[in-house]
Amino acid sequence: MAVLSLFLPPFSPDYSGVSAVLFDLKTVTAMHDASGCTGNYTGYDEPRWYGSKSPVYCSGLREIDAVLGDDEKLIQKMIDAARDIQPDLMALVGSPVPMVIGSDLAGVAAELEARTGIPSFGFDTTGTTYYDKGAAATILALLERFTEPLATMPGSVNILGATPMDFGKGENLRDLKKLLQDRGLFLTACLAMDYNLAALRQSAAAEVNLAVSRTGLLVAAEMEKRYGIPYLCGLPYGEKASEEYFAALEEVRQSRQSRIFNASSRDFCDCCKLSAAGGACGVGRANDSRTAPEILIVGEQVQANAIRLALQRDYGESSVAVGCLFGLEPGLALPQDKDLKSEQLIGQELNRDNYRLIIADPFLKVLLQNNQKEFWPNAQYAVSSKLAADQIARLTGSHFNRWVNLRIEKTKV
Repeated sequence: MAVLSLFLPPFSPDYSGVSAVLFDLKTVTAMHDASGCTGNYTGYDEPRWYGSKSPVYCSGLREIDAVLGDDEKLIQKMIDAARDIQPDLMALVGSPVPMVIGSDLAGVAAELEARTGIPSFGFDTTGTTYYDKGAAATILALLERFTEPLATMPGSVNILGATPMDFGKGENLRDLKKLLQDRGLFLTACLAMDYNLAALRQSAAAEVNLAVSRTGLLVAAEMEKRYGIPYLCGLPYGEKASEEYFAALEEVRQSRQSRIFNASSRDFCDCCKLSAAGGACGVGRANDSRTAPEILIVGEQVQANAIRLALQRDYGESSVAVGCLFGLEPGLALPQDKDLKSEQLIGQELNRDNYRLIIADPFLKVLLQNNQKEFWPNAQYAVSSKLAADQIARLTGSHFNRWVNLRIEKTKV
């Protein structure tokens, strides 16, 4: 019962992460389910779906198929679809029912490829983990299949971990690409939005990988092992923080040493020095404003870290905590950060007395009991889908400053 949600919708699951990565490729993607999971992805997790021609299908799994395990029926459906569409690759994506009955989607995909000659993948997703794990696994599977080590192209970068669940329709990504272009850098591949197989094959030639989400960090760490490409994990939010970001990028290019672009504990001395001396920041001191953070940013960890650093560098806010909705990556966290694994934990954290400002998806506001606290909405598609898409903040570079200044002006009014 600890993970029961009464007010919040389920966040985007792993099968949606898989499907989002495959969306831009000429892929026959089939979710092995009875249509519910397919509808969740196309209707709520994928802003690019409406008006697109991306072939995402449902296998039409029925009770008798689950009981008898009729893999031949699924294979024949995929062959028929391939005959009509002539795809570059095919993918079978799991859901809770295949998990329960023990379907071997990787094995079915191997049989499918043997019959058709088309590269085929089976992803044993379950719907019980979040989108970032599914997206990372899919990008890595595609890299393993289609990408070989290449000579490095100076001045080239990959953007890793770009999915609609984190970036909606991609306005912040387009701003990031513009900033890169303005500094004489060029993009090899943006994995996995607005890319194709040719870009995927060239991705091993990038000089640096830019991990823009937790998904991206998982992929970047593996690409460093495979191809020796160093990475910078973070985002350039805010004018001053963006200058530091690109200085860090140049440092990574020169040193070939990967780096996490994040505030360090010493940057938040009031709370973190105390935590080093006597326990986790804010734990046991939730009502003590002298030691506990005053601002809480809830969301995807890399993006939330970027907002925190921009608030510090551009606005002098030095008492900020991050609440992670989809899992806390220790290498990205400061001592005061929290892993918010359930609606109950989210509500408890939002309602701590020490916070005067909360930045989070607008759907989370329903959990806030004290309406006197400032609440700045920053929607995330993995949480509120299209229902709050108009509240996805534009934060890259100086857009962050305009967003914050507008919020401050509204508060004054």
